[in-house]
Amino acid sequence: MRRQIFWLTAFAALCANGPAGAAQDTSVRRSSDRNFANFTPCVQAVRIAHEDAPVIDGDLSDPVWRRAQPITEFYQVDPVEGAAPTEPTKAYVLFDERNLYIGIYNYDSEPELIRRSQMQRDFILRDDDAVRVYLDTFGSFRDAYFFGVNANGARADALIENNSNYQNQWNTIWRAESRLADDGWMTEIVIPFQSISFDPNLEEWNMQIVRNIRRKNEEIRWSNIDRSRGRIDMTNPGRLAGVRDVESGIGLELQAYVTGAAAYDWRTADKDYDFNPSGNAFYKITPSLTGSLTVNTDFSDTQLDDRQVNTGRFSLFFPETRDFFLQDAQVFEFGGRIFQDLVNGMPFFSRNIGIVDGQPVDLLAGAKLSGKLGPANIGAISARTSASEAIGVDGQFLSSARLSVPVLSASKLGLVFTHGDPTGEDESTVAGADFQFKKLNLFGDGTLFADTAYTHSFTGGESDHMLAHETAYRSQTWNGTFRFRDIGADYAPKLGFVNRTDIRRYNANGWRKYRPSGGFIREAETGGFANIITDRNGRTLDRFFGAWMGGSNNPGDELWLRYENGFVDIVDPFSIAGEVPVAPGDYRWSQYEVEASATNARMVGAEVEARWGGIYDGDYLNIRSELSLRPSRYFELAAGYEYSDFDLPSGEIGVHIASVNSTIAFTPDMTIKTEIQYDNISEAFTFFSRFSWEPMPEREIFLSIGHTALIERTDFPRDFTSRRSSLALRLGHTFRM
Repeated sequence: MRRQIFWLTAFAALCANGPAGAAQDTSVRRSSDRNFANFTPCVQAVRIAHEDAPVIDGDLSDPVWRRAQPITEFYQVDPVEGAAPTEPTKAYVLFDERNLYIGIYNYDSEPELIRRSQMQRDFILRDDDAVRVYLDTFGSFRDAYFFGVNANGARADALIENNSNYQNQWNTIWRAESRLADDGWMTEIVIPFQSISFDPNLEEWNMQIVRNIRRKNEEIRWSNIDRSRGRIDMTNPGRLAGVRDVESGIGLELQAYVTGAAAYDWRTADKDYDFNPSGNAFYKITPSLTGSLTVNTDFSDTQLDDRQVNTGRFSLFFPETRDFFLQDAQVFEFGGRIFQDLVNGMPFFSRNIGIVDGQPVDLLAGAKLSGKLGPANIGAISARTSASEAIGVDGQFLSSARLSVPVLSASKLGLVFTHGDPTGEDESTVAGADFQFKKLNLFGDGTLFADTAYTHSFTGGESDHMLAHETAYRSQTWNGTFRFRDIGADYAPKLGFVNRTDIRRYNANGWRKYRPSGGFIREAETGGFANIITDRNGRTLDRFFGAWMGGSNNPGDELWLRYENGFVDIVDPFSIAGEVPVAPGDYRWSQYEVEASATNARMVGAEVEARWGGIYDGDYLNIRSELSLRPSRYFELAAGYEYSDFDLPSGEIGVHIASVNSTIAFTPDMTIKTEIQYDNISEAFTFFSRFSWEPMPEREIFLSIGHTALIERTDFPRDFTSRRSSLALRLGHTFRM
């Protein structure tokens, strides 16, 4: 991440506090006029009869909205924290026994300049005029459901974990429509109570509403008026009161799918046909505790993993993208900030269920329990995978469980347990505990985090541990982090992720943020870091020191400069990309990096990053570039290219990775997404195109076309050898009872 990456050169271009329905003061109102540390706005949701529910068409003129208590008191967070927004916003909340209704009127004095460049599901909200709604339905102050809508009515939904992780692969059933007006734009949202879990005994839900005005790069919030806390942070939310006595049917949801697939092997001319029924069932044991069952699970709609080539010493990490495992994923979150970007040692990683050594295996059945029981958050999953002759594994039972309870004012204490080995080679069990501490309003606007995790694995007759800790302080000016991680030589969480053992790791960084009161620069920062890795006898294996400097301008363009001084002690020989050997020994180097980006909020966006210097007694160059094009809201094209050159005494290699992604969005519910990838090390070319259409929220039509080929690097692009083509059609329907 930027703050951990390093530099030296200079930055080249430098239910409280007033009635919710009060009229908006359009003068600039600074945060000194109100104590935002204790600011907790509250709104009463108004109950209506189901037959009086508003028509969801993006038009707030429906008379029923006038029954709602209007929310008009919003504040800027960017660019002037605590100031009155430059454009007013008005929000309403209604509910009946089945649904929650949210209407938002986004007034705009220049409606012709409203940015609405995207139409597809799960669009990038920061690039458009959009509104976000966060619902913490358990009073956790950490986890939330997220719903976002832009001026086209495009929808985005996600799960928020631990105020930091944003799981945008999660989807649920809900509706939204937007409409332009002469004085702005409106949106209407309906969220069925069957689509979310909640604590029926909770007097108030935590809620946040955020609006961004893209052309001004202005962010407006209802609560949490503190730019040192991200917009997904639910530490200091507003309150939504009065949502009581609602129905979610008998709590049963059935998802039925049928998939017809065909494949052709170009090498052998073999044809393969498959007809595959599958299904998921979700039952709300209580409104806040859900049991799930999946049978013969179909993952045909899962997107391609981003192409990676391993040029280092340790295995690569690929994130989870499958819907079944992302459902209620926040319940399984462990360790807090510890595994936010350093995943080595993670005790449970759901991708290990159904994928072995990067190859998929069929998931015959799986059961999951997730939600809240009393004050405790509970997550448990058990799955049965099938045998695979292709990769030589037998079917396995794989299980994990997670329990956490809130303690103190904003902290939690938890346990984790896993059992099973996806390969079947060993009996493997992991048990552990974590404590996630948070202290608000320290030294004014600061927040202190202190997360600690301990796990122990018992695998194949061996046992060992992992101990990790992070202390972090975040504020609008001074920031710092200290991390420690101790991983034993025999620590082996077979359902987790570990790529380096027998080490102790120490990380520290600190940086200062600057917010000029006017001019071209929106935000700047400068900082430094130190990362040291030793073996468990104290011998230094890796040591990196560095600094960085950079920032962003008012439209959102960025420039960053970094410097790193590195030392590594290679104990075991390895090969870069499997081709250029690196011998054991001590290596020292310096590297420099420049990164510049032009915001994607324009029709054309771009990012270029160059890193160069020494490595392993040789020279290193890495260039990464991305280009995006949005000529209309119906079409988007993104191209990426990365080149890495290693020129060592033992040999030279150039690694090329290229990708092209396109989206054609006919409507917010009908899209064609295409992904093309190639790298010259595996010489693998992949084409995958997906057509998806939801004619209604409960119904799905999905069609995918895939093709793989080999392109020899010495004769690129002429030597194109097709390997496999595939076609799949899936029909799905959700039944709610």
